[in-house]
Amino acid sequence: MSPDASIPPVRLLPEELANKIAAGEVVERPGSVVKELVENALDAHATRISVRLVAAGRRTIEIVDNGHGMSEQDAILAIERHATSKIRKAEDLDAIKTLGFRGEALASIAVVSHFELTTRRAKDEAATRIRVDGGVLRDVAQVAAPVGTRVTVGRLYFNTPVRAKFLKGITTELSHCIDCVQRHALAQTGVGFQLFHNDKLLLDIPEMASLRERAALIWGLGFAKDMLDLEGEQAGFTFRGLIGSPALSRSQRSHQFFFINRRPVVNRSLQYGLAEGYRSLLTVGRYPVAIVLLETHPRFVDVNIHPTKREVRFRDERVVRDAIRDVVRNRLETVDAPPTSGEGTGGSRLKAVGSASRGNSEFGLPPAASLQPPAANLQTLRPVQAQISEMFDDTDNEDAAPEAFYESVGMLGEAPLQIFDTYLVVPEDNRLLIIDQHALHERLTYDTLRADLEDHEYASQQLAVPLLVDVPPSHVKLLESNLGLFAKLGIEIEPFGGNTFQVTSVCTLYEEARVPDIIYRVLDELAQGDLFDKSDLVSDLLRLAVEACRGSVKAGDRLTPEERRGLLEGFRRLRPPYTCPHGRPIITELTQIQMEKSFRRRQ
Repeated sequence: MSPDASIPPVRLLPEELANKIAAGEVVERPGSVVKELVENALDAHATRISVRLVAAGRRTIEIVDNGHGMSEQDAILAIERHATSKIRKAEDLDAIKTLGFRGEALASIAVVSHFELTTRRAKDEAATRIRVDGGVLRDVAQVAAPVGTRVTVGRLYFNTPVRAKFLKGITTELSHCIDCVQRHALAQTGVGFQLFHNDKLLLDIPEMASLRERAALIWGLGFAKDMLDLEGEQAGFTFRGLIGSPALSRSQRSHQFFFINRRPVVNRSLQYGLAEGYRSLLTVGRYPVAIVLLETHPRFVDVNIHPTKREVRFRDERVVRDAIRDVVRNRLETVDAPPTSGEGTGGSRLKAVGSASRGNSEFGLPPAASLQPPAANLQTLRPVQAQISEMFDDTDNEDAAPEAFYESVGMLGEAPLQIFDTYLVVPEDNRLLIIDQHALHERLTYDTLRADLEDHEYASQQLAVPLLVDVPPSHVKLLESNLGLFAKLGIEIEPFGGNTFQVTSVCTLYEEARVPDIIYRVLDELAQGDLFDKSDLVSDLLRLAVEACRGSVKAGDRLTPEERRGLLEGFRRLRPPYTCPHGRPIITELTQIQMEKSFRRRQ
C-alpha cells in the first residue's frame, strides 16, 4: 500500500451538509433564532414586536412584527444563503447601519427546523406564505394576513439530533431568549416588545416607554431609581444611557449592556473603560451597572468579525476605552461618593464566626486556649521549614500536622500587627507569617455557615416585614424552580406576584440588607448553567452566600486589637486546605533567609 493510499481525496460537500454546517455558526441555540428574527423585524422598521415561545423555543418560536414586509419574490430569495437587501458592494461593509446584513439567518434557521414565513407589504392585497422543512421548500401560497411579517420556527434541530442534545435545560435556554429580547428592548426606544412563554406574558414594554422606564419594567422601580442619566461626547463618540450610582453595583458584569449604533455588542475595551470610570468608587470584586448606547460612524467599528455579530472591534480600541472612561468619570464627579469601610466596631465583625468553635470539636482538636503554649517555648520550636515539610509531605501524619503547625502560629499574647489595613503579621523564630484578613474571615464564615446549614442548627430570623425582591423576567422561572435550593442556603423565599418575590426569613448570620444582592448573584450563576453539572452545588453557592454574612471583614478594614486577636484564634483552628472558599491562599511567609538575601547578607 502506498503511503498516500489512506488519505481520502478532496471533495465538495453535499449542499445539504454544507447548509447544516453553516447553520451551526448562526443558530447556536433557540436564543440565536430569537436574536436573528428580532433584528430582522427591527431592520424592517417595526414598531411592535411580539415573541412567543413554547418550551423555551425548542418546540416553537414565533416572531410577529408590523414592519414593512416583503414581496413574494423577495420572500423566496430571503431563505436562500447570502441573500440580503442590505449589501450591494464591498464598500457597503464600511457603512453598515442595519442589524442584519450577512444574508444567512433565515436560510440557516430554515435548514434545521420546520419553518414558515408569512409576510405582506402595505400595497399588497394578499400576503405570501412560504413553508420549508429542513431546508426543503414545500409550499408557496397567497393568504390573508396583516401588514408585516410572522416567522414560525417549529421543532428546532429536528434533523440534527446531536446538536439538540447539547442544549441546556428549559430554564437556561429561556434565560438566553429573554436576555436577547431585553437587550433590544433597552436599545430600541420607540419600539414596543412583548414576550410570551407557554402563553404566559413575561415582558411587556410599551412603544413610548423611555429608557429609564424600560429599565424599571425589566429590573424593578427601585433599581431604576439608583441609575444616573449619562450623556456626553468624546473623541468622535456620542454616549447616552444610564449608569448605576456607586451605591448600585453587582458581583458580576451581568448588568452591563453596551450598544453601538443600537446593536447589542460585547467589547472588552468598553468594559475596561467603564470600570476605569468607577476606579476608587467600588470595592474589589464589585462591578458597575450600566446601559451605554454609543453612536459613531460605522467606519470606526468592525461588526463583521463574528458569525453572529456578537463581538465587535474598533479601529482604535484605546481611544474608545479612554472615551467611555472620561464620560463616565465626569458624570460620577457630580455624585457624592458612598461611605467607605471604616474602623472596626469593637469586634462585632467577628461575631458572625463565633460558633466556629462548635464545629472544631468534630475534628478532635482541643479548645483554642489549650493550643497556645507558653511564651517560654518560643526558642524550642523546630525549624519552620521542617514543620511545613512534615505538614505537606507526611501523609501518614496528616491529622497531627495542622495542630503542630498552628501551635507555632498562635503563640503571641499580643494582638497581631495589621499592615495596609489588609494583612495580619505574626512574627516567629525565623519567619514572618502574613495573613490575608479578608480571605481568612471568608473561610471562617464559610466553615461556620456550612456546618450550621448542614446540621439544620442555624437560627432562622422571621422577618416582621417581608423583604420584597424584584428579579428580571429571565430569572423568574429560574427562581421559582430553585426555592428549595435557597432554603438550603438559609433564605426562605415565596412568590409575591409577577416578577416580585418576598423573603420571609433568613439565617441570622446574614445581613438583611445584603440578602437581595446574594439572591441576584446566585441567580446569575445558575443562569450560566455551569453549576448544574457539579456534584456539590450547595457548596458552590455557599461560597457566594458568605458575602451576605454580617460584619464581613474586607481588605482595607482597620481592625481593633480584639478583632485581630479573634481572627488569629480562628486561624489556629483551621485544617487544610489553607485557602478561602474561592481558592485564594490565606497565608504566606517571609523567612529570615529571604530577608537576609534581600539585604545581601546571604548569597
